[in-house]
Amino acid sequence: MVSGDLVQGAALDAHDPDAEIDAQYREVGAFLGQLSEEFLDSDRSRMVIVPGNHDVHWRRSLDGMKPIEPCPNGIATKCIQPTSDIRWNWDNRQAYEISDHELYASRLDPFSRFRKAFYEGIEPDPFPCPDDDLLFFEYPELDLLIAGFSSWHGNDCFCHVGEIAPSSLASSQRLLARSDMAIPIAVWHHSIQGGPRKRDYMDQRVVHRLIDFGFTVGLHGHQHHPGAAPFELRLPNLTSMAVVGAGSLAVGDDELPMGERRQFNVVVIDPDNESITVHVRGMSSAGVFAGFHRDDFGGNTFVELKLPVVRTDGRGSRVLQQLDEAMTAIAERRYEDALELSESIPTSQFPEKRRIAIEASRGLRRYAALVELLSPPQNASEAVELVSLLLDDGRFDDAKRRLQTSKSLLTPSMFRELQATVAVREMSDEFS
Repeated sequence: MVSGDLVQGAALDAHDPDAEIDAQYREVGAFLGQLSEEFLDSDRSRMVIVPGNHDVHWRRSLDGMKPIEPCPNGIATKCIQPTSDIRWNWDNRQAYEISDHELYASRLDPFSRFRKAFYEGIEPDPFPCPDDDLLFFEYPELDLLIAGFSSWHGNDCFCHVGEIAPSSLASSQRLLARSDMAIPIAVWHHSIQGGPRKRDYMDQRVVHRLIDFGFTVGLHGHQHHPGAAPFELRLPNLTSMAVVGAGSLAVGDDELPMGERRQFNVVVIDPDNESITVHVRGMSSAGVFAGFHRDDFGGNTFVELKLPVVRTDGRGSRVLQQLDEAMTAIAERRYEDALELSESIPTSQFPEKRRIAIEASRGLRRYAALVELLSPPQNASEAVELVSLLLDDGRFDDAKRRLQTSKSLLTPSMFRELQATVAVREMSDEFS
């Protein structure tokens, strides 16, 4: 994986930024081509390349803007929104507006041309998204897929915030839902956290969406130092992602954080043991790459994470997507839709289906179905509800039997209170 910042880029005041950037891409093209030959048998489909913020042509983004007066209201938030035309330059305290959208969009052309040429002739087409911002590869022999995202949406010379285009996210969800690969990996550039004086990282809610789609591993760069941690999304069906950040291989010395070296990661995924091991290789003063001992890895040169497993019945993340949509339907009181969405979800793998059916039956007042779903009850509240439903249906003997079999779920006071309720309701029925 090459997680962005293939080139340094050109400064805003560069004499000929196009020539500078083209020369840098020629150099990186030769380097990556050589790596492909030596390590990948020249199979470039096994090298996944995504852009970083340095791959954005700053001069073209500036040339597509014009200064505006007076400063617009709400500029503090507008200037960092990818969908806004407003930008702010702290150097000259000047507000700008994107006025030439075609020229502004061309800020992404150098990298896009480079990547298109790099993958020329590869089948199937690795660019399923119409705007070529999404890269998608499947590797059946490894049972994994990789989606390469461009986290430069709205990124320019003044807005450094990371963002992934909604069209790319939507395309990845559709492709993932159709895939049978067991290990779905997402790659992007921007880190997902930063200090209080930083704005050049990506909103973690984007990662929430990727986890929700079914991606279990996330790889990114940008932060110039390695990192690895589980990143959880708390839904009723708890899912998580192993997020791995990479250091920088060719960054300038002045851009390396204190104590860091030029480095790269070797990520070993072991599905049999459900683990991911991240090995860090740092460059010594002699120019040799070797294991880099890190305090944040407990003094080791590696760290091991648990590989999140997507519970699936062979239909990829479509089942998780259906489950999430069914839960959303319950929250919106669309009970018929919830039942229909959950119908094909296997209960053995997804116990949440039972809860969806219970909530929907309750909302639709289908009490006979609710009695079946609650039998046997799994907790005290279900036991109370089931006994009450049986009493409402006049099934007093069934209510007594269910009360006795559910005794272990109830506190003594709850059990005695239900016993009294059953007795009173049965007596009332006899005198009615």
